[in-house]
Parts: sequence; C-alpha cells; structure tokens
Amino acid sequence: MKKIISYTVIFVLFSITCNSQNLRAYLSYSAFNTPDNNPYIETYLTVNGKSIEYRKLDDGNFQGAVDVQILFKIGDSIVNFAKYNLAGPIVTDTVEKELNMLDVQRYALPEGEYNMEISLRDSNSDQEEMKSNASFTIDFPDEEVVFSDIELLSSFVKSDEESTFSKNGYILTPYVFNYLPQSVVNISFYAELYNSKEVLGDDAFLLTYYIRPFEADKKLDQYITRKRIVPQNVIPILSSFNIAELPSGNYLLVLEARNRLNELIAGKEIFFQRYNPSAQFSLTNLLVVNTQNTFVENIGSRDTLYTYIKYLSPISTDIERAYAKQQLASADINELRKYFLNFWLDRDKLNPEVAWTDYLLLVKQANKNFKSVSHEGYETDRGRVYLQYGQPNIISEHHFEPAGYPYEIWHYYQLGDQRDKKFVYYTHDIVTNDFQLIHSNAVGELSNYRWETIVYRRTWDPNSIDDNIIPDTWGGKATESYVQPW
Repeated sequence: MKKIISYTVIFVLFSITCNSQNLRAYLSYSAFNTPDNNPYIETYLTVNGKSIEYRKLDDGNFQGAVDVQILFKIGDSIVNFAKYNLAGPIVTDTVEKELNMLDVQRYALPEGEYNMEISLRDSNSDQEEMKSNASFTIDFPDEEVVFSDIELLSSFVKSDEESTFSKNGYILTPYVFNYLPQSVVNISFYAELYNSKEVLGDDAFLLTYYIRPFEADKKLDQYITRKRIVPQNVIPILSSFNIAELPSGNYLLVLEARNRLNELIAGKEIFFQRYNPSAQFSLTNLLVVNTQNTFVENIGSRDTLYTYIKYLSPISTDIERAYAKQQLASADINELRKYFLNFWLDRDKLNPEVAWTDYLLLVKQANKNFKSVSHEGYETDRGRVYLQYGQPNIISEHHFEPAGYPYEIWHYYQLGDQRDKKFVYYTHDIVTNDFQLIHSNAVGELSNYRWETIVYRRTWDPNSIDDNIIPDTWGGKATESYVQPW
C-alpha cells in the first residue's frame, strides 16, 4: 500500500550556555528509538575546562568537577531525572586546564511533549547554580517510516568497545555546537531510520542526504549523497561531508527517504552555521546563463537592475549577499542580468518572472509600511522579516506604554516547518519608524530572552536587579503579549 508521509522538519540541535562568573557549559540532545519501540533521549554536555575551579588531590594533582541535575517533565510530572557529579580529567598543573569535559547520558522516555530542566554548579566554587530549559517532543509512530534526530559528530571510529559513546560498532564523539568555524573541515553526523521494513516490505528506497542554504530551498550540488537502501527495521546512517570549501553562511543538513515513485516518505533537518571567510562564491555558474529572450532583457537600466538586486537581500543566502556586495558593484549590466536571472531560476525554474513580479509587489508594500528616516522599508528589520517569512498572523503593537519604549510583537503560527514563532521589535522614537529586532525564537534569528529589559530600559536600570526578574511596570504588557499575542 502506498503511503504519503507529510514532511515535518524539526530543528533538534538546541544549545544552552550557562554563564556565571566562570562556568561555561553547552548542551545538545537527540531522540532515538529502539527496535522494540522504547524511545530515549541522548544528552551531550560539554564544560569548558578553563571556566571551572580545580581542587588539589592528595597526590598533588588537580581536578575539576560539575554537579549536574537534569529533569524531564510532562506538565508538572517528572518522568525521568538524574543527579550526578561530572568529574573532569586529572591534571598535574592548573595551567593545563585546556581539556573540556564531555559527558553523554541516555534517558528512557515514552512518547510525549517534554520540558527538560538542567541545573549546573561548579563543585569547587561557592557560586550559585545555573539553570536552563528546553522543550521537545518524542514521537516515533510505528506505522510510518521515520528518522531519529541527527547527531552531529566531531569524530567516529570503528570499535567493538561498549560505552555511552558507542553505537552499531562505532565510537561516536558528539559535536555539541551548531557553529562550525574555519578550522572544522568536515561535518559528520549519525542518525537512524525506523520502520522501513514494516512499511515498504522488500521494496528498495532512495536515501539522500545533502546540504542546502537555510534561506533557499536548493541543494548544493557538491554536497549530495544518494544511496539505494534495502528496507530493515533499523537503518543506521553514519557519514560526513568535507566542507573546507563551504562559504560562511547558515545551512541545513537534510536527510530524505523516497520510495520508488520518488515520493517523500520521511525527512529530517538540522541547522548549522558555517564561518569560512577563505571560501568565496563562484561566478562560474553565472557565466553559462543565457539571458536572451528572458524577462531580464527588458530591464534596460543598470541602476534599476542594481536596485532590484539590492531588493533581493532579505531572501538571499549569506553567500549571495556577500557576492552581490563585493563583486556586483563594478559588474556590467550583462553580468548583473545573469546574476538576477540565475537568482530567480534557483527559486522557480518554471516561472522565474512570475516569482520576481510577485516578490516585487511585496517589496513595494514593505517600502510603504516600514520605511524609516534613514532606510527603505526592505532594509529595515521588520521589512526583512516580512519579505523573508511573509505576513505574520498577529501583530501586537504597543507604541505608547508609559514605562516602555514603543515595541511590536509579531506572531507566526507556522513559519515554514517551525511552529509558534515570534519576533520582538522596539524603537526609541515612534516618529522615526525605525523598529529594531531584539528577540526571536525562530531558528537562525537573534535571540535574547531578556528582551524586556531593553523595552523597559527607558524607566529602570536592568543592571540593578536580578537577571531572572522582569519588573512590574504600570501599563506594561510585554510579557503577557509575548506569551499570548493579540
């Protein structure tokens, strides 16, 4: 029986940073299942070795440690928990505090919607513990082909050793961050695919994994792997891409399973950010674009075409923006036409002109609604979000609260494959209409969970209160409007 599975994208790499005067720690996690359908969460915790205190041992060496507490809750009920002391490596001198502490734990969790609370405290310091939390859902329907979460790796080695770091005959060393600097030349990953045997029987299927820009739905040709797979109950996926030539930008690593009719039956994505200033966008693919008898030939003015290319910034990838800024200022009109046509062919191969004219209408609307004293509407934060994500479902405007600066909260019920995403803007002066983005919970956007301190800085000093307390202000509705925009 043919079955079409809807593609739900879940960004599973969640990083928290716990900062006290010294302690710096980072956490990510992945959800997996077992052959007998007993799901579990793996947590990957790393602690910066330079950020903790060390105590002297009886033998004269030194060691640091962190007290860890982690709770998994559904509503107010604790489903699983752990409380333990994470001891660091023993060093002969505190100058050697270069080694980070890496800890992997597994927690059995039934399917459901969870809130994870983690508390960390330096065992050798009198500073207060640091806390953070995250929400996630575990859902592995047994009647569907489904991927586990994607675990990013710093390395993997074939080994028969059994430990919390081992899976399917390999020792997997987690890469806790979703930021890959220039020094990282490979992106390695592990995932599992479940239920293909039950759903597909003996019909082979196509497994594809690839890298695409976060801002545009287009595969990067040099980062695509395809394999014909025979169905099994559990299929481990372990691979890597060499990203030495991948330019700086925001990307998605994507896994897809398609049946013999090329229908998507399962998919998973994970967000990562690349910093690689030595790699540059190539002009090679633009030189082969023939612009004759296309709509760009009707754009006769170089200045007009260059303005149109500037309009593309909100929906361009980081690579495209960098290329347009650095190279196209001196390009002739033919090169500009090639770039412009190539841009829209990448978005819509069948109707690039329609895609452009539809977008131009949105730009004109953004320029009308969001223009500030110093910027056109498409160049402002609100204009960029409007053009990149579309019209929000709800806009909560608070321009005249007595204690706060003018601010707005935009609420998107569905943002691509993300749900319940919000953007907070504020301005010092409503007359300028220059609202700046100060917080969003969308992937890849600026995040500042103390954004209320910026809104109300007009009437109180945020440095004079505890970090976790937002003051009550007469007429203030910021927190209420964020939780439930109206």
